[in-house]
Amino acid sequence: MAESKKAGTSWAVPLTAGVLILGGVGAYLGAGSRDERALEALIDAGATQPAVTEEPSVDGAPVEGELAVTEEAAAEEPSVDGAPVEGELAVTEEAAPTVAGRESAADADPTPSAPQVLHEAEGVTTFLRDNVLGTSFSLTLVGPDAAEAERLEGVVLAEVERLRAIFSTWDPESELSKLNALPWSERRQIPVSEDLAHVLRLARLWRLSSSGAFDGYLGELHDAWREAARRGEPLSAEQLAALRPGRGVGFELEKLDGQEVVTCTRAGRFDLDGLAKGYAVNRGVEVLREAAPTLEGGLVELGGDLRTFGNCRQGLRAPWVIGVADPRDSADNSPALAELALGDGAVASSGGYARLRTVGGQARGHILDPRSGQPAQGVLGATALAKDALTADALATALCVLEPAAGLKLAALTKAECAIVDAQGTVHTSPGWARYLAPEGGIAPWPEGYRVELGLSLNDSTPDQRFKRHGLAAWVEDLSGQRVRILALWFDRNELKYIKDLPTFWEEAWLAAGESSEVSSVRRWTRASRAPGHYTLAWDGLDDAGRKVPQGTYRLRIDVNREHGPPNGRESPTVATVELRCAAEPASAEAADQPELSEVRARYGPKP
Repeated sequence: MAESKKAGTSWAVPLTAGVLILGGVGAYLGAGSRDERALEALIDAGATQPAVTEEPSVDGAPVEGELAVTEEAAAEEPSVDGAPVEGELAVTEEAAPTVAGRESAADADPTPSAPQVLHEAEGVTTFLRDNVLGTSFSLTLVGPDAAEAERLEGVVLAEVERLRAIFSTWDPESELSKLNALPWSERRQIPVSEDLAHVLRLARLWRLSSSGAFDGYLGELHDAWREAARRGEPLSAEQLAALRPGRGVGFELEKLDGQEVVTCTRAGRFDLDGLAKGYAVNRGVEVLREAAPTLEGGLVELGGDLRTFGNCRQGLRAPWVIGVADPRDSADNSPALAELALGDGAVASSGGYARLRTVGGQARGHILDPRSGQPAQGVLGATALAKDALTADALATALCVLEPAAGLKLAALTKAECAIVDAQGTVHTSPGWARYLAPEGGIAPWPEGYRVELGLSLNDSTPDQRFKRHGLAAWVEDLSGQRVRILALWFDRNELKYIKDLPTFWEEAWLAAGESSEVSSVRRWTRASRAPGHYTLAWDGLDDAGRKVPQGTYRLRIDVNREHGPPNGRESPTVATVELRCAAEPASAEAADQPELSEVRARYGPKP
């Protein structure tokens, strides 16, 4: 695959990847990420790069610059060192350099190995295999017994094998290999499966959105560099000129009589490794959740690209903590660059540091810059954190090609987070990266008898007017902004239409949590509002589903509004936030007083 991974150690699963899984607590992947359709919608609309509300950081310093992503700009030839690349790719398949086989001893996908089965915690089962889709495979399941876990592994493996028969470039009988075997000039309205059409369409969109840094039609160039490594001689300028992509994506997709068909517009060969593995991980999660809707949590990993959902421990709202390998020190037992905590999310790492080729006496990475045809050299490695594995897979590859500033803008466009280590060893991170860093601590639940008490006072700031009751919502969220527990909703049932007058709660704690946009869906949470005064709300360390939460830092938030409130008698929501560490020792925190809301204090510890 297009990503360079390294082996790691694990709390639950050892991964041959630039990531490793450890036990721990922290933020869940929030609502800021995207699914596969979002990028397509942006490009179809000819969208440009949206404004970034928070500046990316380079070891703490802001980064400037913008990556334009319009259809018109993407159709122009990508540039190399600021200079446009001229000329179409005129080489024919017959004139292309001959490649004497693959760079592996096996020219077809090997048979998956027998599984290693681990039981590292109560109710948690992990399966480990090699030679699945040509790489390592791991599956962790939270909740099922041994027989059910074995059945579910079979479901996931069957789906991966189905996709291998479509996307493998090692198997000459795969759908993609058969398409590549046709002379490019004969690839006219060739019918393709729904899965292949979907990934091809995304390959096209990623090339456009990345300004040519990602290219899924680069198979001939990859093969030429593999052969160059065998010979020990770099490609000549003439070979690079012949193999470097020309203008345009190189292929088009359309639907004829309900059938997806592909037409190639220039010479080339498909190499979808930077997408297919992530797509297989996504599909593995989808079939797993379809086969076991009540599964408490799971992790699917292929060659280090992974996607998680739910909890990593049974009966505990515990996130999956992913250690990110440091490209500056790639030994398998070296300290991690960072540890990320995920609930429902995906991570992929790329970089040439673990799969170097010696060509002409110089070590070169396997990731190619499509714009120059040369191995990418400006970035040691990159890690992408996204809502789905295909996005993380493609973005991590593109980040290793783009300049860091442009890479950060591409991550913002795709609503993903990332860390980029440039060739000088400087770490560049996206604005939201820090929100997903796992804090120190374990995944232990709270000490017995501990709880949070949240005190607050509702004030009448307009005594010269008739006082109106407050509407109030109080809830708990984790550091990524994902709702953990609703503590109070004070509205009369016939006043539920005013719940949207608490915009912070409605947008960030209700809709972002996947709840219905119908106001009536809030009924099960409501209780009558109360006369003004001081109140205390208690939180027992359980989430909305009644599961224990692990030790960690949480935000307690309050959103209030009332008729004839400030300023000047007009309605205006008041929001207070208290951040509280809930761990082995008692703690307390408070928020600043406001006209409508004061004495907001939170205390964590044994019940008085």
